[in-house]
Amino acid sequence: MSPARGPLAARENRHLLSAVRAAAGMRMTGAHWLLLLTTGRKTFGSPRSQRAQALYAVLEQVAVQHATPAEHEGADPVVQHS
Repeated sequence: MSPARGPLAARENRHLLSAVRAAAGMRMTGAHWLLLLTTGRKTFGSPRSQRAQALYAVLEQVAVQHATPAEHEGADPVVQHS
């Protein structure tokens, strides 16, 4: 989500933007997850926003990787969109 737009670009949301960028780089902490999971949808964009949808796709991919047992780390995770 670069460059940041709308509410995500606001100075008070700089920690949120940092969490979004960490998700894009697949290097999230528990604090990043907590922030992303507790932030309102409108902060990321409208329901039709392709940028917001791309963010959720990355978050889903990271979640699948973290949920995969350690012995499957070499395998590519399968991400299904509903």
